[in-house]
Amino acid sequence: MPNGWSRPLDAGQQADRRTDIDFLIPLPALPRIAGQLALAEGSARGTASFVREQGLAVVDLELEAAVPLTCQRCMRPMRWPVVARARIAVVGDADAADRVPPEFEAVIAPAGRITVGELVEEELLLDLPIVALHADPKECAVQLAGGHDENTQQPFAGLAELLERSP
Repeated sequence: MPNGWSRPLDAGQQADRRTDIDFLIPLPALPRIAGQLALAEGSARGTASFVREQGLAVVDLELEAAVPLTCQRCMRPMRWPVVARARIAVVGDADAADRVPPEFEAVIAPAGRITVGELVEEELLLDLPIVALHADPKECAVQLAGGHDENTQQPFAGLAELLERSP
């Protein structure tokens, strides 16, 4: 089913049917992720399995992605690996969300309708870093003599010379 991940589904019906949905979602198609991407590429893949537990529509979500982010140390693209599993209870309002057992994450979906894309986007947002950095500084841009790469701007590099010339 092409783009089935973007179609609103009734979570309760899907849970009663025990529906499994395999997905491959282009990351630029997820609005809250797209603005964070260093490159307009990549995808999230996995499975959303709808089940009924404790009277709740629950989605067992498994996903993998390599999200292209900008390293805030070297300002170059990097891949942030995401491998996530979540147990999500889909509820209709905040009161119902407050009653969700702690073994589930709660997601509010008015009228119980939600897309797989929304679930994936929410899980990705939870797994992305606040500040993206290469795990090892050596992975950042090649360092030149003096510890600066060739693209590093040094606005005060000539300041001492200018101050010596001043009357």
